Amino acid sequence: MDNRLRLLIIVTLLGSFAFYSWRGLGEVFRERGRYTDALGLVPAATTPLSFAVPSLSELAMRYNLEPRQATCSICHIGKEGDKQLNSFGQTYQSIVYGLLDETVPADSPEARSIFQLNVTQIRQALAAATQDGLDSDQDGFDNDLELLFGFLPGEAQSGPNLSVETLQNYRARLRQLAREGRLETWLRRGVKPSAASPAFWGFAVDQTPIVRLERLALYQAALSQ
Repeated sequence: MDNRLRLLIIVTLLGSFAFYSWRGLGEVFRERGRYTDALGLVPAATTPLSFAVPSLSELAMRYNLEPRQATCSICHIGKEGDKQLNSFGQTYQSIVYGLLDETVPADSPEARSIFQLNVTQIRQALAAATQDGLDSDQDGFDNDLELLFGFLPGEAQSGPNLSVETLQNYRARLRQLAREGRLETWLRRGVKPSAASPAFWGFAVDQTPIVRLERLALYQAALSQ
């Protein structure tokens, strides 16, 4: 084979590899911009979660939920698989139906399901269901506040033994630290789950946070500085 032809083939192959590698990196960075948790941090720092229900997977990622606690009971009442919704589930369902109105015919109610949503719509629905001030169970703590610190947004009895103002101040401070990049610095350092103190967040002795303990430890360490 002619040396010039061989060189041309090698250059073409290397160029193709570089192009597709760069395009792949572009996808990673674009996804990095979309795939963030409730505080705007990239959740890749924790082990990704995967559930049979895409909406639950996205909620778990958004709030760094503990896998053993991130169950259908966040939205449903009774045994697993029961279709009866609690107040948060009803909030999410109404938002989902609003999105599906744009794509699913009104005369096809059997097709109106959370499984009809694509990833973008799921994230849009979850953002709407956890917007500041939206309190599904009417316990005084909005849905985002409860999920952020590990409580159930659809059960009034799951609320913390702290004032609303205290948790709102914690959230405001964490959001500020996230915007400044300081929370991500703490995230990179890593904080042991054993450093978490559920009582700090208003959990009773018999309450179990639905958020990963390392995440609560991260928040507590950042707020203590």
